Amino acid sequence: MTLTHTPPTETPPPKRMRPLLLRALAVTSGLTLVWAIAGIFLYVVPPADEPAHADVLFVLGPPDRRIGYAEELMRQGYAPTLAISSPVGKDGRYQAAVCNAHRSYRIICFNPDPFTTQGEARALNDLSNHYGWKSANVLTAQFHMTRSRVLMDRCYRGDLHMIADRRSLPLISFSNPTYSWSYQYVYQTAAFVKVAIHPDC
Repeated sequence: MTLTHTPPTETPPPKRMRPLLLRALAVTSGLTLVWAIAGIFLYVVPPADEPAHADVLFVLGPPDRRIGYAEELMRQGYAPTLAISSPVGKDGRYQAAVCNAHRSYRIICFNPDPFTTQGEARALNDLSNHYGWKSANVLTAQFHMTRSRVLMDRCYRGDLHMIADRRSLPLISFSNPTYSWSYQYVYQTAAFVKVAIHPDC
């Protein structure tokens, strides 16, 4: 009977693996640091415009605390019309309470299709064509500012001012994860990839 000798499988010695692991860790740490620093300028303190007199103050959704800032700007007379992106409830009514309020200025609420920033950018273009708006203040949270500016520029050809509702967020929030920097870094970065893949209005 002939016995076949199978040589033992060689495994890299630990000393050879250690530099590779350290190099991979260094590259990962470096990329994470670059991402964190870039995020400061993209999400935490992005470039924003000062409010200007315009035909409309256009508020991107969701209709959260930014509505209060929007009403303050309206009281200061920055626009004759307040347009608000708002979801519609099961009762068929806009969920933003201000949509049913009576003010000295016109309030237009709309439900973009789809309910995304791209849908809102298309709505700004369509409503501007309908109402004859030539200029717009677009209000959104500062972590949404850079991406929304790209999308608004793609769809809207009027005089555009991007206004930031600046917030101080915790790094991590277990009670409301959406409003934390860790969530916004991941979400906004993923959304930027989508914007890059679909470069149309």
